Amino acid sequence: MIPMQDLKQSGLDITYDTITKTLLFEGTKITPSIRRLKDISDTIYDKKWLGNTDPEKELYYMFRDIAKKEHKETIEKNNLRYDITVIPASTFGKEYTKTAGHNHPLVPDTNITYTELYEVIKGEGLYLLQKTKKNKVIDAYFIKAKAGDKIIIPPGYAHITINQGEDILIMANWVARNFTSEYENIKTLNGAAYYITTEKTIKNPAYDNRSNTIKFKTPDKRELLRLRKGEPIYNMIKEPFTLKFLTEPQNHHRLFDYVQEKPSTKTQIPNNSQDQKSVPSSSSPKKQTACPQAHQASSQ
Repeated sequence: MIPMQDLKQSGLDITYDTITKTLLFEGTKITPSIRRLKDISDTIYDKKWLGNTDPEKELYYMFRDIAKKEHKETIEKNNLRYDITVIPASTFGKEYTKTAGHNHPLVPDTNITYTELYEVIKGEGLYLLQKTKKNKVIDAYFIKAKAGDKIIIPPGYAHITINQGEDILIMANWVARNFTSEYENIKTLNGAAYYITTEKTIKNPAYDNRSNTIKFKTPDKRELLRLRKGEPIYNMIKEPFTLKFLTEPQNHHRLFDYVQEKPSTKTQIPNNSQDQKSVPSSSSPKKQTACPQAHQASSQ
């Protein structure tokens, strides 16, 4: 692995040091919040590996509230936060490295939850989005994303990120700064609706999941976000209204309707009496059909 990772693709003159696990930005060394094994132990599939591994093991690194000096006031005024997360390539025994996974709380005085916007800066990520009612799966799908791809988390969906690749995964996100992510529901259910192992994808038996298929969707079109080709999501702060769907999702139903109605491909779950909870590996999803013309965020 290259010791110093240049992250200029993010739109920031920023470098990640893989040795010290720090960011160098505007002459300042930024240390991360560290997610350790003990923090997500309830969500791990391979219990044998878990029992033989140091609970203090470092899993991934989160850098919160990154901003250019000239943008800090605008970001705070618009109730936004920009983060960078680094997920090394590894496995949790039989399972690929993943984040803890979380839900978003309701926007005050509404019945709609906050949303989130992700972008892959380096590597490849597999995003699992799921809508549930208690332990019943209402909807779930995967998005395979590479560097430059954008992923919108719609209202009502919990999500986790998996690094199936051989390289480091570095991603950025915009989110409303005035809420705290909710981890308890996924923790109580021992993880997300599916475990992504090195051999196959496995249904989490703690869920009432009656689907016989798993779905894949494409990343979200840059036109939705009013971005030019190759332009990073950080640049959206130059026109803060384009990020209103994060802080006021109740006013952007058309955008989220499009995101949720995107065409998907499906993989059939085999009828195998010896392994009813298993589905084929999602490491190579089929190519999907093109999405219809997107509604721009400003029209919401």
